Amino acid sequence: MKLIALDLDGTLLNSDKVVSERNAAALSLAAAQGNVIAPATGRALRAIPEQVMAFPFVHYAITINGAKVSDTRAGQALLRAEIALDTCLRLLDFVGRYDAMYDCYWNDTGWVDRSFLERVRYYNSDEEVVTLLRTTRAPVDDLKAFLRENGQQVQLCFRDMAERETARAEIAAAFPEILVTSSFRNNLELNAADADKGRALLALAQHLGIPAADTIAFGDSSNDLRLLRAAGTSVAMGNAAPEVRAVCGCVTDTNDHDGVASFLYAHVLHGK
Repeated sequence: MKLIALDLDGTLLNSDKVVSERNAAALSLAAAQGNVIAPATGRALRAIPEQVMAFPFVHYAITINGAKVSDTRAGQALLRAEIALDTCLRLLDFVGRYDAMYDCYWNDTGWVDRSFLERVRYYNSDEEVVTLLRTTRAPVDDLKAFLRENGQQVQLCFRDMAERETARAEIAAAFPEILVTSSFRNNLELNAADADKGRALLALAQHLGIPAADTIAFGDSSNDLRLLRAAGTSVAMGNAAPEVRAVCGCVTDTNDHDGVASFLYAHVLHGK
């Protein structure tokens, strides 16, 4: 038995944000052969596409960049690593200095100030990202007031890429307890330092009684680096960032050419 962890955007999902028939067939066969399949995403649980959650073999999910590991069938959290509320609120005050849209994950949902969502195109020129944010974020009138209940991850979307890099350095210096990563061109994702996909992968493997050496991870961007370093077998997508390719033992085809299926058929599945 192996634990197969899959990033979603840029990895399992193609540019249309769906799982191709070939990828779905490969995962179904992998599950039938006794392997455990788990999404490992920066998204909140409720933002995972319905197509993915409807697969009968998906029983576990690593979400919010490893801040939460869930048994999706039992509706139970196996691991939580959240930003403390006071830190979350200080972060929101701090990032207000940038010309950036910010949101926060709480209770398996992404929440955002309504005013930001109304101006989402100002901060994001990529129509794919605009659609993603509009379909996965719930608007509130006052995010800070809302988050006084709780908070897990803060995400920023920048209009200016130079300001994004300045923010990356300044946030890391001001908040050493925060892990700063990215999953698409103009964003930064801020998590508790102990919330990472790699730690979450190993925790899930231990829960399932699967050795770390028998884990396989697929990814494409910087928020996948710790996942890929932790996995027994690490697979970079053909569209992966250079720093992701550098830490992986294998490179497969792109997310738009069924890279996940190509690797599984070549190296994992038998009797196919």
